Amino acid sequence: MNRSRLWIFQFSLIVFILAAVAFFVPNSLPADSDFSALYFTDLALTHNIRIYDIPAMEELAQASSNIPPEYFFMPRFPYPPWYALSTFYLGLLPGEIAKTLWFELNLVMLFLSIWFLTNGWDGRLRLVAYFIGLTFLPVIGTLSVGQYDLPVLLGTAILIYSLRREHIPLTTLGAALLTFKPHIGILILLAVLVWLLGKKNDFGRNALKFIILAGVFLFFIGFLADPAWFINYPSMLLNYQGEGNVASCSECANLPVFTSRWFFDGSLIHATQITFLLLVFLVAAFYLQKKTFKKSPELLLTSAVLITLIASPYLYNYDYILLLMPFALLAREGLANKIIVLACHLVPTIALMAYGRAANITLVIVTTLLTILFYLRVRSQVDVKPVTSYNTNVQ
Repeated sequence: MNRSRLWIFQFSLIVFILAAVAFFVPNSLPADSDFSALYFTDLALTHNIRIYDIPAMEELAQASSNIPPEYFFMPRFPYPPWYALSTFYLGLLPGEIAKTLWFELNLVMLFLSIWFLTNGWDGRLRLVAYFIGLTFLPVIGTLSVGQYDLPVLLGTAILIYSLRREHIPLTTLGAALLTFKPHIGILILLAVLVWLLGKKNDFGRNALKFIILAGVFLFFIGFLADPAWFINYPSMLLNYQGEGNVASCSECANLPVFTSRWFFDGSLIHATQITFLLLVFLVAAFYLQKKTFKKSPELLLTSAVLITLIASPYLYNYDYILLLMPFALLAREGLANKIIVLACHLVPTIALMAYGRAANITLVIVTTLLTILFYLRVRSQVDVKPVTSYNTNVQ
């Protein structure tokens, strides 16, 4: 069996197993979970309804749910149309089966992310990494309610792997995945583009070209989901910001919101102002280490992840699954770093299990600590040699 046939066989086997589990294995995943926003959007796609036509979607969703109208609520899916297009097949399935399949797909994306992040590790340490990733409470929360961060985690992990090897197809795929949840992935994507612009070689130029082509492709396939998506999507986002807990960000877990609550009125307006100040400060601080970042895209992308987790005013517990990236980076070197990573994993996990949302602050504290440690590490590597590149593209 040649290599291509082996890949086809393995892929088909995985698809068969995922489908069999979704159809025949009972589970206790939350029935009214975050996944419903994606499911109702996919349901609209399969019924030729524009995915940002909220009234028409709500009518279809309510009819399919068998819930009385006065008790029914359809959560919005505030993400670009290509996200829904990539999962349209879920709308062809009954809700319970689709929910289980989405859980499995998220699990696959998690394991792939850890595989890319730990490439080259000792086998036993790699197994430990899978265990740590799977038991990190933000990851458990993401998997259980069907949240949407894992494409961004996978895209970042792929970029860590592909930029070092100068692999254009994987670099393009990784950059595209960052757009699935824009407010989480945008700073990481900008860091990638800046790094590629600074390369000034064939790989940098070709990678930029293919990323731009991928962006154009995503823009145009969005018309399949909604012929006026570039108008209706921003309009939906503006209305979405006025909904319930979104407007007050009552469940947000991030430094700008906590600071706004401690020193001001707790509003998102003050949190956004704090975000601006944090961004200016952090970007300036890391910009001073640009010589190091030119030599290591891994350090640059990790800095972008940490700045996002520190400065973004709209983060929930599940968004902190991106901490798996700095976990992996720090755990590669030294026993002390491994102990720090283990502590940063255990403290918020145990605290959140014991105190619920009252322990959200532990994620902010851990992220702040990791950012300080990471910055000190970057400063100490000013004279580090460039990371060896492995060009795997066939010319």
